[in-house]
Amino acid sequence: MSCLIVMSQKELHRLELIQQLRGRSVSVVQAAELLGLSRSQVHRLLQTNDQAGAGSPGLARL
Repeated sequence: MSCLIVMSQKELHRLELIQQLRGRSVSVVQAAELLGLSRSQVHRLLQTNDQAGAGSPGLARL
């Protein structure tokens, strides 16, 4: 059984940055600057991703 997840370019960019954060190749401060968010918002984005997964509607909300 296959599953197709559709994401906007913005969501895909955020997901890529989350993966880079997890791999420690980008800092929270750098990710916040690249996304135009505060550090707190990036931490919330990481928490949302941890709880709901990559296809989460919460990924697009912040």
